[in-house]
Amino acid sequence: MSTQPTAADVPVLIVGGGPVGLALALDLARRGVRSTLLERDGGTARELLAKAGTLNERTMEYCRRLGIADAVASSGFPDDHPRDTVYCTSLNGFVLGRDPMPSTQDRAPYPESPEILRKCPQFHFDPILAKAVQEAGRTEIVYDAAWLAATQDDDGVTSTVAVDGARGEGQRRIRSRYLVACDGAGSAVRRGLGIPFHGTQLDYSISAMVEIDRLEQYHPHGRAERFMFIGPEGTWANLTSVDGRSLWRLTLVGSEERLAPEHLDVDAILRRAMGTDRATWTVRRVMPWRRSQFTAEHYVQGRVALAGDAAHTTSPTGGHGLNTGLGDVSDLAWMLAALVSGWGGEGLLPAYEAERRPVAIRNGTSSTKNYAAWVHAVGREHVLEDTPEGEAQRQAVGAQMSAMLSQEWHSFGIAMGYRYDASPIVVPDGTPAPDDEPSVYLQTARPGSRAPHVRLADGSSTLDLFGDGFTLLRFDGGIEAGPLATAAGAAGVPLRLVDLAEPEAAALYERALVLVRPDGMVAWRGDALPEDATDLLTTVIGRTTARSLPPRP
Repeated sequence: MSTQPTAADVPVLIVGGGPVGLALALDLARRGVRSTLLERDGGTARELLAKAGTLNERTMEYCRRLGIADAVASSGFPDDHPRDTVYCTSLNGFVLGRDPMPSTQDRAPYPESPEILRKCPQFHFDPILAKAVQEAGRTEIVYDAAWLAATQDDDGVTSTVAVDGARGEGQRRIRSRYLVACDGAGSAVRRGLGIPFHGTQLDYSISAMVEIDRLEQYHPHGRAERFMFIGPEGTWANLTSVDGRSLWRLTLVGSEERLAPEHLDVDAILRRAMGTDRATWTVRRVMPWRRSQFTAEHYVQGRVALAGDAAHTTSPTGGHGLNTGLGDVSDLAWMLAALVSGWGGEGLLPAYEAERRPVAIRNGTSSTKNYAAWVHAVGREHVLEDTPEGEAQRQAVGAQMSAMLSQEWHSFGIAMGYRYDASPIVVPDGTPAPDDEPSVYLQTARPGSRAPHVRLADGSSTLDLFGDGFTLLRFDGGIEAGPLATAAGAAGVPLRLVDLAEPEAAALYERALVLVRPDGMVAWRGDALPEDATDLLTTVIGRTTARSLPPRP
């Protein structure tokens, strides 16, 4: 096997070309940072993946910042497709209940966000990202490349990569200042670093991608996003719309042992789910997978960071996996850009771990709780009986599941309400933390929280003010902001002062001055700058440790 010379230095090497890796590459490119992205597959989204398809409101805000929100919105999922969930024994069996949710065209954004949740299957979302990455022109994407090993020193990381690895035609060494593992739950990078992956193995599942033309012609329920099939054993499968048209994902749930697709009669399972023999379908792909909640013991080791499924796994019951991963790189990208540009401190990568690891545990725990409601089997022994007792039990089970899964179908609080309370680069102001409710989100400009959205007089959002660097919002033009601007200029930190005279925004942000990070999270707020503005600046860029900073006299 031939070995090529070490490649020219690249600031960031990204291992894994799924949505998390692509989003990181795009975010870095928009910040002017070059990267090389390695992907084991021969291209982007070459197969129908039975994976993520729901982008929550916070992720859509991130897509807005990345410049791809319009492309996602027009990716093809029908705007008139309802998001209802139907609980039934089969599509032509007994109905236990229905949770209605409006289609895209019938929904307006929550008052707290300029964006709405979108459906975009991953085989559409990944190419949108890849196209944007290529157009940005700062990323080398290398397909058919497997990361093998790496060594670190004080200045960077040297990785060995199998190029065209499936055929074993050569190796390449890539020298990078930083390496980010976005290579999934079985991450070769995480394993190579020896970082433990702690958590709970929930069970094994199998998903089948199935084409069914006009499914609604085979049952009386009309269009819905999801059908959950319930038997005496609990929820045994679900059928979920992937593209809003003819492509569906059938997921068989609840096996304690790994399932072998070749020993599974998918057609028989579909007949049970359909409750009829007259339907026709085509099984496109069958994929076994492991349902788990795992979190890496550490997200950072030296100059290497983990993101997405390489750092955490969740049950898909809630759709938080991809959204959590994209939150990782929204946080990580500006930190890497700051480090590469020279104004970021050594405390940034430890802060990334301190901020994002608790969020993964929070979101994963919520998903596991949702899944427990799915497989709950108590009080279901009569659901298949055409008797008064069976009907009473079906009504009770339907109401119970609707209540238990409310936080899965309505998870605005999970999407928007995560906080970085323990971050060493956030300066606390002593105010109490709001309740963290899965379905409820109350906007707050408390440090460590997402900077609130307010619709401005020109029709834009306050969120559109953030992203390029730090932003200092000033709601009282008479308050001195010069010392912070001077400190930022001396340190090379990008800082923009924005004066806002909007009463609604001033009331929501609650302080005369609010410092917002490049990822749209609040770093500090107060009614006057601290006595030492340089101290504040060095804290939020990772050069000192966060603490309460006294105001200027």
